Amino acid sequence: MEYLKPHLSIQEQAKLLIERGLEADASLLERRLSEVGYYRFSAYLHPFRVRDCSGIIGNEFIPGTTLEKVWAHYLFDRRLRFLMLDAIERIEVALRSRIAHLHTEGQSPFAYAQPTYFPHWKGYINCLDRVHIQRDRLGNVKQCGVDFIDHFFNKYGDKHDYLPLWMAVGVMDFGMVVYFYTHSRKKMQNRISAQWGVDAKTLYTWLTSLRVLRNDCAHHARIWNKTFLSVPRMNNTPFLPWDYVYSEKAHKWVKPTGALTGAVSMMHTQSTIAPLIFICRHLLKHVAPSSRWHIRMQDFLHDSQRLGIPLHKMGLPENWECHPLWK
Repeated sequence: MEYLKPHLSIQEQAKLLIERGLEADASLLERRLSEVGYYRFSAYLHPFRVRDCSGIIGNEFIPGTTLEKVWAHYLFDRRLRFLMLDAIERIEVALRSRIAHLHTEGQSPFAYAQPTYFPHWKGYINCLDRVHIQRDRLGNVKQCGVDFIDHFFNKYGDKHDYLPLWMAVGVMDFGMVVYFYTHSRKKMQNRISAQWGVDAKTLYTWLTSLRVLRNDCAHHARIWNKTFLSVPRMNNTPFLPWDYVYSEKAHKWVKPTGALTGAVSMMHTQSTIAPLIFICRHLLKHVAPSSRWHIRMQDFLHDSQRLGIPLHKMGLPENWECHPLWK
């Protein structure tokens, strides 16, 4: 099918949304559309569109849908991204540190630059291009503008084409650092994961999911009610009670039993942002135990809920903050 939607002026876009039932001051709506763009803004309008009896979503908006409500969701998502990036930064920096330390323990800091270092990592050396020395046609070292890189190659570039690993991890992207973990020897993976209170296989899925989330946040994508295709491993791990259910009688999360069948759990939320929030909480306990990130996140979510943000669309049920993984 050919895409035939025409270009609309900002004024025409605002008029169209108002005709579909969005309650808004036209001039303010035009300003919002000019700031963020119609297509980006429409993602936050989507939950407010009318569904018919068969679940088909129409173009009209639910009565009472105001620009103020929609914009509150937009700002909520923006602040959520900032909080998630804050947590991921600490986890990512800690992983870089562990990778550099363990991969240089007892061996040269340049050992990683050998083509055979990761025999099962296809195209590994090509992935090191970002940390590879660059020369001009006369063989002189090119300046990259990063002080420590330029200093190293200006001083040692006659002998080395790569940075020592403890420098190199600082300019690798998160994806490459995660691959370092993935292709590390099992013993090394176990050392990292054990320090972080999780098994090696589970940590791999967590890091992969956090990498995807980090990219979404860095590119300012919507995350609050997104369905994530990269699903972290949360079940089949005895010390991660993700399958617990909330007992109204006991007022706490407990192991599921026959008598509690049907009680609220979070097992069905693995493709939402909920497990990623809990993953960050769990890992920060180990990599930044003095962090108050979880308190800031909890306060932020409670304040947002009071403003009408439906947390269940994030995969967070009532009493989520009482879950043993959050404490």
